[in-house]
Amino acid sequence: MFVVSVLVCIQQSALRFKTRKKLASITALQMMDIGMTKERQQAELSQATLIGFVGDLLTFMKNKG
Repeated sequence: MFVVSVLVCIQQSALRFKTRKKLASITALQMMDIGMTKERQQAELSQATLIGFVGDLLTFMKNKG
């Protein structure tokens, strides 16, 4: 059960990482459509790193525990 939980956490973290990377290519109009500010976009993009990925992974694992 623990292994499955870890794999689910890795999958969720990977999905968030990919989504954050895609934020770099959206237009201002698309940002308005989803209600995101430029500052929030920059904050999310700053987390699209290996350190951000590991941080998300640890957060998911802690919440699952």
